[in-house]
Amino acid sequence: MVITATKNIAESFAGHQSVIHGKREYVRGSVHVNTAESFGAMLERVKEGVFHYMSGKHLDRNLREISFRWNIRIPMEKETKAGRRKITWIPMPVMTMLKSVLNGATGKQKRRTQNNGLAFFYS
Repeated sequence: MVITATKNIAESFAGHQSVIHGKREYVRGSVHVNTAESFGAMLERVKEGVFHYMSGKHLDRNLREISFRWNIRIPMEKETKAGRRKITWIPMPVMTMLKSVLNGATGKQKRRTQNNGLAFFYS
């Protein structure tokens, strides 16, 4: 059984594959559900430890920040005790992350408008 939302998302990605847990298939090469489960676990940790509460008003901002942190992780190859090679992900150091964000902001200004909206200016 494929969940409809997952199936719809899968059609957007050319390389999407899935495993069938009902047939006791949990991994096929690099195809597994650990990535989705890991992102979900990260959401829970951030909710408990950083934001404490996520309201609908700021949910988009919270999710964008979490996605940003997820997307800038650094892959590290390790060898397991069994001798197999495994890719693990470590967070990018905070100062490197800040430099990345500031480099993207160069030449851009954000100002409040008369009605408290935001206006962006690019030079």
